Amino acid sequence: MSKNQKQWTQEEDRFLIEHYGVMTLQKMGEHLHRSKESVNKRLTRLNLRDSDTALRKKWTLEQDAFLQENIDLMNNREMAHSLGRSPSSIATRIKVLGLTRKTAMRRWTVQEDEYLLRYYGVKSLSRISAKLQRSVQALESRLSRLEVYGAKSHVGHITACELAACLEADVHTIYKWIHKENLPYKMIIAKTRTFMGIDIQSFWKWAEQNKSCLNFFKIPKNTLIPEPAWVEEQRKLDYVKRPKYEHKKWTAEEDARLWGMFYQEKRNQREIGELLGRSRNSVQRRLERLRKKKLAS
Repeated sequence: MSKNQKQWTQEEDRFLIEHYGVMTLQKMGEHLHRSKESVNKRLTRLNLRDSDTALRKKWTLEQDAFLQENIDLMNNREMAHSLGRSPSSIATRIKVLGLTRKTAMRRWTVQEDEYLLRYYGVKSLSRISAKLQRSVQALESRLSRLEVYGAKSHVGHITACELAACLEADVHTIYKWIHKENLPYKMIIAKTRTFMGIDIQSFWKWAEQNKSCLNFFKIPKNTLIPEPAWVEEQRKLDYVKRPKYEHKKWTAEEDARLWGMFYQEKRNQREIGELLGRSRNSVQRRLERLRKKKLAS
């Protein structure tokens, strides 16, 4: 700043904050005895402009209350992340509201980061919050700064539904493997829900020991990477040996044919299986599922 430039005072900044969007830049400049260009630069520096509308982002009562409640729990960057504002905007609003921190903000330590990364997705954020003595909002902000976006991707697991889609199988087949065939899984705790997570490498180890459960020919190549070398050879073997429609999803048309053949044509399950290209057990399980659906509807 040159010697001839007049420094901006807190009172002038407060005036800009309160009147931007109400008065023109020219009028504010006349009131403060400053040029329009000077006012414009100061508004930009105070981060009062919205790039889309060029109007001040008005603070709501809820946002002000958030600042008051969290000023001693979160730093400006963390509050900015939670409110969708810039750190400088938070700092300005704190001054306007006359808020002060009781103590200096505690910096994150390497040990805290390691604990957060180790247990995120394994423990709930509330439990991690209690352990580290930091707010849940502070944890979420820290995870964002550490470029961790979502418990599932951080832990490196896929859901049962995602695995079913990759294998082109019914999700109930995956649940059957989990509960009856000991497919390894891990409960993943996300922000709003808990779900079964399956590690891809653990899945392949299980699949190698339980080859009879899968038709490898139906698994698209490299759909679950890294794919072990033995899978390609097994894919060729299953092309010759395994039934064509094994583990194939049931369609609405097949459901209608199945229901009609069993209840109207009075065919037995083995005969229906031969006509539909399904095993007797597959027909039996599908009939049970259809009965439950009709009873529930």
